Amino acid sequence: MGGHGHHEPHIPNYTVYNDYKSLPDLARHEKRLERLGLKDPWIRNYAYLFRKPYTVGQWAHLKHLMSWGMKPGIAAAAVLITIEEAYSYAKHGHTSWSGGH
Repeated sequence: MGGHGHHEPHIPNYTVYNDYKSLPDLARHEKRLERLGLKDPWIRNYAYLFRKPYTVGQWAHLKHLMSWGMKPGIAAAAVLITIEEAYSYAKHGHTSWSGGH
């Protein structure tokens, strides 16, 4: 049970996230907090959210969802409907699409 032969998760050193000042969006967020009289001592923990691969606009996020999540979802729905209709046809002799009840 001690993880013999398994890879342990890599936990990065906290100093990796000290470069958050170089991230313009995070620096703007910190300045907004300062204007409000707030200070976030743990702001470096949010640095990964402001790195370029993670910061996308709403349109890019929607395109990503449509290309990655919606296509397999539509395919899975089509397969499920096909299976249900085939079962209905085999058991009752007609499908729900045939117009009869």
